[in-house]
Amino acid sequence: MNKPDRKYLEIESGFKYSRETVITIADAMAEGKTAILPTCTIYGLSCAYNNKAALDKIYEIKQRPKVMPFIILIADIADIDILADRKNAFAEALIEKYWLSLNPQPVTIIFEKNRNLPDFITGSSGGIALRLECLQIIKDVIKISGPIVSTSATVSGAGGSPVSIAGIPEIIRNNVDIITAVKENLGGSASTIVDITRDMPVIVREGKVCGQEIMELFNQLQ
Repeated sequence: MNKPDRKYLEIESGFKYSRETVITIADAMAEGKTAILPTCTIYGLSCAYNNKAALDKIYEIKQRPKVMPFIILIADIADIDILADRKNAFAEALIEKYWLSLNPQPVTIIFEKNRNLPDFITGSSGGIALRLECLQIIKDVIKISGPIVSTSATVSGAGGSPVSIAGIPEIIRNNVDIITAVKENLGGSASTIVDITRDMPVIVREGKVCGQEIMELFNQLQ
């Protein structure tokens, strides 16, 4: 794997950042570059969601099978209509409670994917995993670049939840185009993933938000 010429950006304490930093990251996404970016949970590997070459690079860096699709981060719920085919009452309740509240929480929702999307975006899966990112700098990036994928900045199967750049394996850091670091550690809890494509929702991964809490919300709607 050829090592790219990496660009290193640093965000000041308190997540203070410039418009120039946002544009630099957004331009990199638009150009098909790969990046290590902070999120409201942990550091992730990111690229434009619909750039096949960039996605292939992330699969290669992460050593992850292509049948395992990535989470896609969005900055506006209007993006759901572009990426997914169906929103039901439970989806609306999840969005209202965890994405649009005054204290948003990291919950990833698997919708039925928009049938017009190329298969490479979702690894030929019929579902698409979306999360409204709550870290403002990443939201600002996405508003310019469009949705981006995000997967933990770790080697597939190795585990770990990197909350600092130092906690990211060297093989990951050495093979991306851009690294954006924040001075303080990130939150550290991965998002909870809930699949709503079936009659009964399935907690695919339990993260910061308790899966039981999500199922109780579902039961209240029945």
